[in-house]
Amino acid sequence: MADEANRIDTTQAALAGDAADTDELHRLGYPQLLSRGLTGFRNMGVAFSIICVIGGVSIMYSTGMNDGGPADLFWGWILVSGLILALGAAMAEVCSSYPTSGGLYYWSAKLAKRNAPAWAWFTGWFNVLGQIAGTAGASYGAAFFIVSFGVLEGWWSYTTDHVVLAYLIATVVLGLVVTFGRKLVGIIGAVSVWWHTLFALVMIGALIFAPSHHQSAGQALTHFVNGTTFHWPIYAALLGLLVGAETFTGYDACAHLTEETRQPGLAAPRGMVRAIAIAAVLGTLLIGSLNFAVQNYQREAAGTKTGNAVSDILVDAVGLGFGKVLVAAIVIALLFCINGNLTSNSRMIYAFSRDFARADDGRTHPVSRKLSEVHTASRVPRYAVWVAVLGACLLGVLNLWSTVAFNAAITINVIGLYTAYAIPVFLRLRRGEEFQRGPWHLGRWSNLVGWTAVVWVVAADILFVLPATNPVFASATFPYTLPVFVVVIGGAALWWQLSAKNWFAGPRSLGTPEQLAAIEQQLVTVREPSTVASPEAAAG
Repeated sequence: MADEANRIDTTQAALAGDAADTDELHRLGYPQLLSRGLTGFRNMGVAFSIICVIGGVSIMYSTGMNDGGPADLFWGWILVSGLILALGAAMAEVCSSYPTSGGLYYWSAKLAKRNAPAWAWFTGWFNVLGQIAGTAGASYGAAFFIVSFGVLEGWWSYTTDHVVLAYLIATVVLGLVVTFGRKLVGIIGAVSVWWHTLFALVMIGALIFAPSHHQSAGQALTHFVNGTTFHWPIYAALLGLLVGAETFTGYDACAHLTEETRQPGLAAPRGMVRAIAIAAVLGTLLIGSLNFAVQNYQREAAGTKTGNAVSDILVDAVGLGFGKVLVAAIVIALLFCINGNLTSNSRMIYAFSRDFARADDGRTHPVSRKLSEVHTASRVPRYAVWVAVLGACLLGVLNLWSTVAFNAAITINVIGLYTAYAIPVFLRLRRGEEFQRGPWHLGRWSNLVGWTAVVWVVAADILFVLPATNPVFASATFPYTLPVFVVVIGGAALWWQLSAKNWFAGPRSLGTPEQLAAIEQQLVTVREPSTVASPEAAAG
């Protein structure tokens, strides 16, 4: 009887909590159409999956071996981790006040003192396009390691066709998982946390105990390498910071999943900070163990066996058999990363679209209305999911035409996301004491942490556009990040000036609490067709 009473009390408390979360979403102006079933741990798991410390370090390590070497890899990772933690904490504080799937663009609109629609517009586009490019980067990383694994097994040789095929299959299959596996989103996020943690520790242990030879502490922690074609050591050291900067992206997923998370005002900001902190610690240990386990620096940096430096180090250090197991673990980690990217990206597209759906003059935008529809049974914005999948696949196909074009396209990932991250933090700092804090906040450290984050993003954006090779204007190695960024911001600005400023008002309330509850009721009463009308359409 006591157990039954406790179960009833727990259920009632959960229902009361869900009702409070729905009331909070109503206060922000939106109906509860997505299923609110994620715990704080599972919310964090999605962001942790996107950071993907195993995959990120494995992809970027060879860059660090060339740009700064072991010293910059290790100490640069620690430095960048601290700066990213400041950025994540500053974002988390804002997230606590505005727990909605719109995330960054919604925050910008609410925090801007003037021109709120314009701030929301540019933040939203940087966020959406950065996420699509992030999915493309994760898919390419997974495909690259899948092909590397096949090379180790002797199944095939490394070709661009094999990489693109693996890329498309992985992206589409995981798009199906996100579309039809609503309940799997949280489970996959939780499993991913344990997978990354377990295999990071396994890799670290193997690299410590398996090799017959280790590098000295001086070589592993203080040796500097300038393998760039520039003669300035400081320049190589700055480029080496990109190993950490390009790995730590995607933690805004905690915000985009707030409408599916219980107690989002606390759970999402905690998840954001914890995902970064755990990845920072695991990354430090992993990079340190890789530095000590290097057997042949020049050959492994070139990836002569598998096409990847980390794969070569693993095979040389622990042997071919167990090396293949660890490479397979990296592949699975990157598949988790794709899944997290598609989940986060689709929620951002859904939220952005529901505010696009109707202009101030009453005109409707049918594409936006369709993208903001939620499937009745699954409670998933399926059209938004497949826009995310299609965008990533189109970028992947570019590889068949030109690897340079593909690399140019996905450069918007880091610079787009970092810029989107900094805008609401900057606007929050301008608000000063007017900012209404949520249940999770930084207290008296808020301004110091916020300005540290903004200065870091400005510095990081400069790093992202620096040329990595000399001559700068060689066609195969031209630094396309700045031109791509200019095209994106120019396109968004042109659209804004010619059209959007006349109708886009940014986030808007879709009704009174009673009207929003009526929209939610469709999830119970509507069976055919299989999608609930967009919230804007239902409200209007």
